[in-house]
Amino acid sequence: MSGKFKRSICGVACVAAIGMPPAKGQEVAIDTVKLSKTVIAETNAYRVSKGLTALQTDRALQLAAAAYATFLAKSEGVGHTADGQTPAKRVSAQGYKFCFVAENMWGGWRRPKPMTVDEAAKKAMEDWKKSPGHNANLLDKRGRQIGIGAAAWTQGDKVVLRIVQVFGDVCHAKPQVVHLEKGAPAKKSAN
Repeated sequence: MSGKFKRSICGVACVAAIGMPPAKGQEVAIDTVKLSKTVIAETNAYRVSKGLTALQTDRALQLAAAAYATFLAKSEGVGHTADGQTPAKRVSAQGYKFCFVAENMWGGWRRPKPMTVDEAAKKAMEDWKKSPGHNANLLDKRGRQIGIGAAAWTQGDKVVLRIVQVFGDVCHAKPQVVHLEKGAPAKKSAN
């Protein structure tokens, strides 16, 4: 390929590399805090431009996204089940009790150095918006919270970068109403 940059995005038709052992390489330091803030800001600006509410950052979603991004970068993995788990299982493992969960992942690589945080965030957002499935996740009304993870890893003569975006909404227990009857103890019942 003539360009310095190769990229791939994964949708429903991705082939998962379940059980693939992590590749040998080293982690490449990137400013994950800046990248996360940039992707969240761009995601929220996009949602608001379409009349939707902005998403709030959630720690459990951040942890799930970060761990999966690291796995993907380290193993050159792609897809939503490359580690043998689903997005739902990954967020549940972080203690997130969801009623809704969706995930976008983006991957790219460059020789010999990774792209900048700003370049990666911009390219990921452009690609997600162009992909019907990923765009649907960006604009899903059920999403209330977001977590972003990113990691870069050396693989031979290239640096592999992965960004994972997880959307969710937590389930809230149905409130209980206490009925008081004259002269009787309180009874609890669900509405």
